[in-house]
Amino acid sequence: MAYEVDFLPVGEGERCGDAIALRFGNLAGSRDQQQVWVIDGGTKESGQALVGHIKKYYGTDRVDVVVCTHPDSDHASGLSVVLEQMSKVGVLLMHQPWNHAEDIHHLFDDERVTRSRIEERVWRALQDVRELEKIATRKGIPIREPFSDDCKFVLSPSKAFYEQQLANFRCMPEVAKKTQMQRLIEALFAKAKEAARAAETWFKETLADPEPDATSAENNSSVVLLLELDGERFLFTADAGVPALTEAANRADALGIDLKNVRFIQVPHHGSKRNVGPTILNRIVGPIKQTESYDKAAYVSASKDGQPKHPAKKVVNAFKRRGAQVYATQGGRFGITAATRRNGRDGAMQPRCLFTRRLTSKP
Repeated sequence: MAYEVDFLPVGEGERCGDAIALRFGNLAGSRDQQQVWVIDGGTKESGQALVGHIKKYYGTDRVDVVVCTHPDSDHASGLSVVLEQMSKVGVLLMHQPWNHAEDIHHLFDDERVTRSRIEERVWRALQDVRELEKIATRKGIPIREPFSDDCKFVLSPSKAFYEQQLANFRCMPEVAKKTQMQRLIEALFAKAKEAARAAETWFKETLADPEPDATSAENNSSVVLLLELDGERFLFTADAGVPALTEAANRADALGIDLKNVRFIQVPHHGSKRNVGPTILNRIVGPIKQTESYDKAAYVSASKDGQPKHPAKKVVNAFKRRGAQVYATQGGRFGITAATRRNGRDGAMQPRCLFTRRLTSKP
């Protein structure tokens, strides 16, 4: 068995997205001996690039599984191109928020908030995932909602956690709005924390645990996947924040899986410091190492000019301190491959890089 995992570039400036293709199985054999997956499609442009990549490098126009991790346009939009242009898609894993109106309308105090009103708001606001559902229905592609309750490779969200996040989507009624004064206070507080950490050294943690509401509900609804390929585990995190990553870590614990042993991890939300902190990194990556050494790899989908926000230097160094060497797309593409053990290779992760940058930033 072998695998290939390919990250394609998405976005410009601070605008980033995810577009990931992977295949695994007997890559030297027939197509029927392989699985081809797509995890998010980025923009329409990157969706077209995904189609071209799969046809050229995987030698197929069929995809077994398409995963839409969450409804943000920079993840979902390009999947419409994949669904349209692939000759066959086995299944679309995607949340359908409008199907949960009956389960969440009681969470709102306003009696005017009805199931039909929630459905109308969601349908109007989430155009990209609506389009995916329409294409899948027209082409006869089965749609399955990915919840950890009944999908063994999904660590988050559970159905209950998803509906909790859905009630706080931007399109929902009665979402609390921050006042201008609150925003000003938060901005001043953030600058004060930055100043307090300015004197810290490379050997001290500079990343802080983010505030509980630092990540949007949409991002916390992200599907967190744990796939096992050729004996290696791969953790795909999309745009998950600390609440979602904690949900995933709790699920892994319940399954008897120690995420600290995972040798591949996708850095959440393009390396934003609003999505991770020391506490959750200690659970899913491991504690800070006493000496500099690397036994795993972390990968970031980031645009060419995404820094200093995507990825943040503090996040890069936090992963490195925990033994994860960090690689980023930053306008290019890269892949990870493992040859079959039958061919005498040990199956360890071998980065196959095109214009890949290995980040070596310091605070």
